[in-house]
Amino acid sequence: MTIAERKAREAHDRENPWRPMSEAKADGLICNLLFDDMAGHHSPEDMNYFLDGDGHWYRIDPPQRIWRKPMNWRPAYVRMTPERRALIKKRYEVD
Repeated sequence: MTIAERKAREAHDRENPWRPMSEAKADGLICNLLFDDMAGHHSPEDMNYFLDGDGHWYRIDPPQRIWRKPMNWRPAYVRMTPERRALIKKRYEVD
């Protein structure tokens, strides 16, 4: 990672801080998730998720239900329509 990339990531983190899971709402907001494992905290940056009304997190591409419990979330400020959420859930159930 170059210095410019690191500075851009730090600026992004300042503008979009991680939020506690208690603040997450099932309104179709696309988010990043922060997970914790024995190696430390990690956030798959290229993965986007949403919280559905059933209380479960789903990854958008490839469609998958998230079984591990995330630590924090960060909004991407883009909302998905209920139809698109239903389509992703259906694709997950088919696979």
